[in-house]
Amino acid sequence: MLRKMLFLSSVGLVSACSGAEPEAPPALACKASPDCASAPETPLCDQAIGACVELPPGYPIGVKDGSPSSVALVPVFEPDRKREPTDLDFNPERPDELWVVNRRDDSVTILSKPGAPDGQAVRLRDPAADHFMARPPAIAFGHAGTFGVCGDNDNGGNDFMGPTLFSSDLAIFAEETPDGLGSHLDMLHSSPFCKGIAHEQGNVYWVFNGHDLAIDRYDFAHDHGPGNDDHADGEIYRYGSGEVLGIDEAPSHIFYSAEDRHLYIADTGHKRLLKLDTASGTPGASFDGQEPVKARRHIDGATLTEIVPPGTLETPSGLEVHEGLVYVTDHATSRIHAFDPTGRPVRTLDTGLPAGSLAGITFGPDGKLYLVDLLSGRVYRVDPIL
Repeated sequence: MLRKMLFLSSVGLVSACSGAEPEAPPALACKASPDCASAPETPLCDQAIGACVELPPGYPIGVKDGSPSSVALVPVFEPDRKREPTDLDFNPERPDELWVVNRRDDSVTILSKPGAPDGQAVRLRDPAADHFMARPPAIAFGHAGTFGVCGDNDNGGNDFMGPTLFSSDLAIFAEETPDGLGSHLDMLHSSPFCKGIAHEQGNVYWVFNGHDLAIDRYDFAHDHGPGNDDHADGEIYRYGSGEVLGIDEAPSHIFYSAEDRHLYIADTGHKRLLKLDTASGTPGASFDGQEPVKARRHIDGATLTEIVPPGTLETPSGLEVHEGLVYVTDHATSRIHAFDPTGRPVRTLDTGLPAGSLAGITFGPDGKLYLVDLLSGRVYRVDPIL
């Protein structure tokens, strides 16, 4: 059950509450509980009102002043070499598995029980990853044991790139198949230099098309099975051509919210945050491609709204929507921002990591935020200090 959120009267006066609080005047001692930290619904002491209170909005990135010391960045994975992780996602089929995609060597690192004493890590690389998982900027789990990735490249110059569907079954993923096409379940090819991917429903995914400066919606329909290449039932729809801009250094992540049917977009090159009303727009002209598919069309007149204009974010990259707030990483500043859906700032965390560290983020089953560090290759969990 989601906790009811509220703003605290003064962030500077909020602290973990225990039975002994020598700094607080007796009149301001917390009255609701002798130990707020032991009360799940009211874990904080607001000294201004002398009561235990609920966690404030944006609490996964801290409840204090937003400085590096206001949270603990707990490493849950120490790499043996720099592989440039760009994104991560928990496997809904096995929730104690955290999957990380690495763009330097086109691989996946699977963390079992991340952060636990008995946690383990295994690195897997598909036999045909140099095409089907080439420089992946992001990962998104789908339905029925599948996940999607895409490639931030142009396939050696012919632009034959787009999103790929894989199985998360470890008896299938990264195993060789007879025709030498790796273990992929499906791939469509109209989005070179992909910067981000998000799952909608079924085998439908959205991608940030860095080549055509657009947002593309892909429906794989029925996958063709491991290592095959029949794409004839695929459908591709293009939104907002020329409206978004990626950069080489950092991914531009996107997030589909089923609740409001909006796609949230880190428009990295334009230094802003957008949302696309996916229910808006009408079918327009067809566009060309390099493979036969069921449909390949523009969607005209879709509503694309700027919710955080340039000026707040320098290089927005990672993006998640969680408990009604939009969380965005800034690759240039290594800060994490939380906004409400209208773009109003709610909370900011300076992670203290070097500039250029942050990319993808995700929320775990424990409700905590997990992030990748592009520079060091580490994976961290954010633990707010109460």
